[in-house]
Amino acid sequence: MIIRVLLSSVLLAGMAQQVQADSSKSEDDWRFSLAPLFLWGMGIEGDTSIGPATAPLDIGFDDALENLDAVFTFHFEARKKDLTLFAEYQYVDLSPSASLPTGGTVNVNFKNKMLELGVGYRVTKLGDADLEIIGGGRWVEQDLNASGIPVLFSISNKEDWWDVFAGARIWAPLSDKWSFIGRVDYGAGGSDDTWNLAGTFDYRFKEWGSVFMGYRWMDFDYESGSGLDRYAYDATQQGPLAGLTIHW
Repeated sequence: MIIRVLLSSVLLAGMAQQVQADSSKSEDDWRFSLAPLFLWGMGIEGDTSIGPATAPLDIGFDDALENLDAVFTFHFEARKKDLTLFAEYQYVDLSPSASLPTGGTVNVNFKNKMLELGVGYRVTKLGDADLEIIGGGRWVEQDLNASGIPVLFSISNKEDWWDVFAGARIWAPLSDKWSFIGRVDYGAGGSDDTWNLAGTFDYRFKEWGSVFMGYRWMDFDYESGSGLDRYAYDATQQGPLAGLTIHW
């Protein structure tokens, strides 16, 4: 799967050479960027509950790559003057296993979908850096199946919810080619609360393209229903980010 993602990125990069950025654009023109296949090496630490049963989720970065069944992601932005519109979609399918306190094993299939739609507005400059306030909506869908050995049990649930979020981003040029992008936001609504924190370094190797690397944390505290219908997800998703961005 990782090899297919990297090969797809290389093919997209080759195609993007035909979409050269127009250096004559002014701030009155729209500028677009797309990261079509970025990788978030998402580890998970926490637990999830379905009815009275609780399954631990302890997936490190190495385990996440080993147990990754499928991944699809993109991040799109449109910028004009001080205004930014952005959208992001992520689909991750993990099939890890974990040890129970009783000594048994639980096998988990965890599908996580996330769609984010947001807007940003540049409010000020901090030296050479731009500071944006951001806000929007985030939709999350989780599909979890877990079975235990040697005590046989099977639990499954599919849940989705919407949160609204607000926060800030900073864009700081480090040189002609390097820049740092930091983001923090807080969300709530369908969940009790969600924190999102990310920092990336971006290298602009051509007018049409850049590569980035960094790290991202997302902490979820979600609970719904009661009794046998209860579902809870209290976990931190974190790991390194890397990818290619096409600009035009």
